[in-house]
Amino acid sequence: MKKRVLVIMGLCVMLLAGGCTKNGAAGNLSNNVSPTESATDATVSGAPAEVAPVREAYKVADYIKLGKYKGIAVTVEKLTVSDADVEAKIQSELVSNTTTEEVTDRKVVKDGDIVNIDYEGLKDGVAFEGGTAKGSDLTIGSGQFIEGFEEGLIGKNVGDKVELNLTFPEDYTDGSGNKSDLAGQAVVFNVTINSIKKSVTPKLTEAYVKEKTDYDSINAYRKATRESLEATNQETMDNNKTNSVITALIDESTITSYPQTLIDYYSYSYESYISQMLYYYYNTTIEDYIKAQGQTQEDFDANVKTVAENYAALEMVERAIAEAENIKVTDDEYATALKKYMTDYSKTTEEDLYKTITKEEITDELLLKKALDVAVENAVVTETEATPTPAAATLTPAAK
Repeated sequence: MKKRVLVIMGLCVMLLAGGCTKNGAAGNLSNNVSPTESATDATVSGAPAEVAPVREAYKVADYIKLGKYKGIAVTVEKLTVSDADVEAKIQSELVSNTTTEEVTDRKVVKDGDIVNIDYEGLKDGVAFEGGTAKGSDLTIGSGQFIEGFEEGLIGKNVGDKVELNLTFPEDYTDGSGNKSDLAGQAVVFNVTINSIKKSVTPKLTEAYVKEKTDYDSINAYRKATRESLEATNQETMDNNKTNSVITALIDESTITSYPQTLIDYYSYSYESYISQMLYYYYNTTIEDYIKAQGQTQEDFDANVKTVAENYAALEMVERAIAEAENIKVTDDEYATALKKYMTDYSKTTEEDLYKTITKEEITDELLLKKALDVAVENAVVTETEATPTPAAATLTPAAK
């Protein structure tokens, strides 16, 4: 079940924001997702790699007494799409297609301008690494450069060569977050102002829609945008329903203890996932992350254990439901799922697929999903009105 765990671990990165709590607060524990929804594959090149603990069979009745799992009452906020939501989403799409064009009616640089510049940074007359570029766009006032650089270009003209005598901040760091050798050092930047540009955000016109989207009119574009937002809201509501059911399932059941094999397995899987995320997105390690957060190794281990217990509890509940309902995976169900797994894993033959995930693991995933579906489909849902939250930047109409 290696891949399944990586998938559901992707739904519980609360640890990165400060930790998890039991009974559902760890995040979306639903395993009703596809393998391709994992943020990373089982291995990220260059990331730490270990051998996963072997999962051993266990008798679920030794650890859990299943509680009520049919007719569970849950409350879900009803999400609706307003006209304002649609317009906000369209505006977001327009902004994403913002371009720049050269300013030709003036030559003086103002705050907020985009200037195209060549620059060379010198320390003691010698160019330093990372301090030189040609044809670079810089928005004045963005704070992208050290203090004094952008301000020093205001009032200058296109074509001017400007000498900026500046000092790097005392706390200036390099790309790895370590204090840079340039920290607190006096430097000179020689800057040539090539041009001034301005941002141009397109207007919503019939021509824009036909050129930039898959729709032939503004009305069709608005309709598709609304449908996209409604689909996103429905998916959110479905996920919230599933999460509420999971929380209730665990609360209704009596868990006396956890199989150590599950704790070891889910602890390893979660810690590996976090390790991969930190490496992949931040090029850092768990050890450095713990230090940066002011945590101790004990704090981190406690969070990992809590996450592992959440996932172990979910699995035990699912297995208990499967036993109570005598759930089996049919050949037809397996055949249908196999096709999806082949696509999700980008495999052309079953032989190649089974090198990544075994037939037994696929069958087990299907079994657990069917068990959870029993509880979700039989839940009694009460929808409450909620203040609509714009779903902009979630799903976008396909662009050409």
